[in-house]
Amino acid sequence: MTREEDVSRKIEIIRQYMEERKTDGVLLSKVDNFAWITSGARSYVALDDKTGVASALITKNDAYILSKNPETERLKCEELPKNFTVVEYPWFANLDDMVNNVVDGKRLLYEEDPEFNNFLLRTRIKLSEYEQERYAEVGAKTAYALENAMKSLSPNMTEIQVKSLVESHLAKEGLDVLLVLAFGDESRMLYRHNLARNVEIGKRCFVSVCTKMHGLVISATRTIEFEKDEKFESQHEINARIDSEILDATLTKRTISQVFFEIERAYTFHGYPDEWKLHHQGGIAGYNTREIVATPHFSFQIGDAMSFAWNPTITGTKSEDTYIRTKNKMRLLSVNEDRDWPYLEIDVNGRRYKRPGILIL
Repeated sequence: MTREEDVSRKIEIIRQYMEERKTDGVLLSKVDNFAWITSGARSYVALDDKTGVASALITKNDAYILSKNPETERLKCEELPKNFTVVEYPWFANLDDMVNNVVDGKRLLYEEDPEFNNFLLRTRIKLSEYEQERYAEVGAKTAYALENAMKSLSPNMTEIQVKSLVESHLAKEGLDVLLVLAFGDESRMLYRHNLARNVEIGKRCFVSVCTKMHGLVISATRTIEFEKDEKFESQHEINARIDSEILDATLTKRTISQVFFEIERAYTFHGYPDEWKLHHQGGIAGYNTREIVATPHFSFQIGDAMSFAWNPTITGTKSEDTYIRTKNKMRLLSVNEDRDWPYLEIDVNGRRYKRPGILIL
C-alpha cells in the first residue's frame, strides 16, 4: 500500500461517516487528526502545538488542505501526499472565513463535535498496514538512538547532561523529541516523572523517551548500571515479567478493563500489590503518546491493529516499549535488531516476550 492509497482509504472512511451524519464536509485542524488523514504530515511548528497551521477540509467530492501562507511551500514540498488540493490564505486571515470561501453554504462537522471526536479517536487507533510499517521505522530509529546514547553515559554525568545527550542522538535520526526523562540512582527512588536535575546519575540509570515521526509516537525505556547489584537486577527482571504478563493480556483480552485486572493481578502475584497505584500504567498509543490511558473498570474494546505502550514501574525500575497487537502476537516496534543490547526472553502462557535487560557498562 502506498501513502496515497492509505490516504484515499481514510478519505473514504470520512465520507461514509459524513453520509451517516448527513453533513456536507468535515474540517480537521488538530495536529493528531491532520497527521492521521495525511498519513504523516506535520502541521505543527512548535512541538506542543495542538492545533496546526493547516487544516484538512473533506467534502463529498473534494479534499483540500487550507494552509497559512508561510507554511504552504514547505507543506507542498516536504509533507503532503498528492491526494489534496492546497488552498493558501494569509496568516492574519480567519480560518472560518477561508472555509466559507471554499465551501460556502455547506454544512460542516468540526472536531469539537463530541460524537465526531469519538469517531476520529476510534478510527485513528486502528492502524493500517502502511501505518504499521511506518511505525516500525520510527520504533527502530528510536531504539537505535536511545541505546547508542545510553552506551555513552558515565556515572558522574548529571541528569541534565544525560537528557542533552539522548536528545541529540534522537534528533540525529530525524525524530521529534517529545520527552526525555533521566532517572539516576537518587531520582529513580524519589519520582515517577523526574524532570532532569543538576545531579549525578551515580551507579544506575534508566531513561524514558517519547519520540515522533510520520505523526506516530514511540515510547521506550532503557536501563544501565556501572556496578552490578543483584537486588536491582532482580527487581528489573520482575518488572519485565509484569510487563510481559500485561502484554500477554493485551493479546488475549477484549477490553481495557480486562487487561487492567491482569495488571493488578501481576503486581500482586510478584509481591508489589500497591505499586500500580503510584503511576499510570500506559495504554493505547499511536498519533499521541497515549491515545487512551488505561484505568480500572474502563470497558473500552481493544483489538488487532492497535498499538500499546505499557510502562509498569516498581519504585526504582521501569519497563516500557511500544507494540502493535496483531492476530497472533504482540509485535515489538521499539527495537533495533542489529544492536547488541541485552534482552530477557520471558515465557507467558507458552508465548515468549522480548524485554530489554540491563546493560552493564
